[in-house]
Amino acid sequence: MSSISKTLKDNMHSAGIIKTNFYNYFYKVFYSYPEASFIGTTSRLIPYFEELKKHIMNNNYSTSINVLKNYNTYEQSIKEEQIEDLLELLQDIYHELFLDNIYSIPCTASGYISSSDMQIREKEKVKNIYEINNFLPPEENTYPLDHISIEMLYMQQINALFVKFLEEENKDKLLNILQEQYNFLQAHILTWINEFTVYLKEQITQPESNLYYAVSGIMNEFVKYDKKLTEEFLNTLKSQE
Repeated sequence: MSSISKTLKDNMHSAGIIKTNFYNYFYKVFYSYPEASFIGTTSRLIPYFEELKKHIMNNNYSTSINVLKNYNTYEQSIKEEQIEDLLELLQDIYHELFLDNIYSIPCTASGYISSSDMQIREKEKVKNIYEINNFLPPEENTYPLDHISIEMLYMQQINALFVKFLEEENKDKLLNILQEQYNFLQAHILTWINEFTVYLKEQITQPESNLYYAVSGIMNEFVKYDKKLTEEFLNTLKSQE
């Protein structure tokens, strides 16, 4: 195979680093209750979310960023001794939205499938994909493998592999990992994440500075953009063969 052009390599490398950080952030927001190390992460990522407005040009994305900025303003305004109070507040909101009772918002792909046989099939498909790609969820994980946070962590890890293969200029592995990203987005994330986002936003009565309202909206639009970007990288790489 021919070598990768410097311009393409630089573009893909920048995108890979940003995507790895974005997916890691989505994973942390929806995995469980935020820990103290989460404080400050939102502030560092907002400029990159803002930068993507030139590529994701719709009101849903812009509104979600504004809500996230409102949350971040509140986070940055608290004093060190108030951090525990904020973490407890986020814990309460998370529990109410996702864990409280039978009316909680489903956070799994199978939760948006009516057929019990299809639910089992979806979980098995995701499990098999993880095993094929040597992906392990966190050791302490108690969520189903098709939980939104685990799928985001999987995307984070295969994007990290993408950066590694790019640095090695291993074109065969690059094509394979890009195809895996595209396939997983198409078959196991985009099939339900919009419904999850709509459902979540309907349940939040005071969205003005709600972290989960904001991040779900950003995540929903970003994965759509990522699918297009991944397809572009795949086609461009193939054209250079």
